[in-house]
Amino acid sequence: MITVLLVDDQPLVRAGLRRILEPEGTFAIAGECDDGDQVAEAVARWRPDVVVMDVRMRRVDGAEATRRLAGAVPVLILTTFDDDDTVAAALGAGAAGFILKDAPGEDIVRAVTMVAEGGSWLDPQVAGPVLTAFRRVADRERRGRSAAARLTQREHDVLSQIARGATNAEAASALHISEATVKTHLGNILTKLDLRDRPAAIVYAHDHGLA
Repeated sequence: MITVLLVDDQPLVRAGLRRILEPEGTFAIAGECDDGDQVAEAVARWRPDVVVMDVRMRRVDGAEATRRLAGAVPVLILTTFDDDDTVAAALGAGAAGFILKDAPGEDIVRAVTMVAEGGSWLDPQVAGPVLTAFRRVADRERRGRSAAARLTQREHDVLSQIARGATNAEAASALHISEATVKTHLGNILTKLDLRDRPAAIVYAHDHGLA
């Protein structure tokens, strides 16, 4: 039995997915969420085999919710034809599959099964945008790795602490250095990576796997 967590801010979409999956006899709906900010807690509580998640939601979108899961469970993203940017973000966050919301029921069944079993799924109708997004993400990661290579090990350590939400004082304590030294390292990080401020550094760290 494949357990599924459904995530969509539209009750009708969740109900439709239930009607498609439950009659198959091989799926059990572990739970439902109506926004991405509920997903990490729901996964910890219900431990589904796969998350089927909308890419666009009100508070936390599918890309950010996927990133927060950090690979704990495979994610199949529900998308539409005009979601290129959010598809790119979900791809970079580690989504295992993409399927159109209005795909035939049999395709949804196959996609959920494939992703739950550790495979991937790419709806042919969104292949173009996904491949474009993949190239964009790959190019950004290459540029990011090149820039990050200019950081010293201690600057990497400081950036990692900051990306986890540590204050300067907390980072200093964790790394056994002074708060003034943390500030100096952070200034160097912003300069070397051509970033404007601390929030930009946090986003950069998460985007490039430095958190």
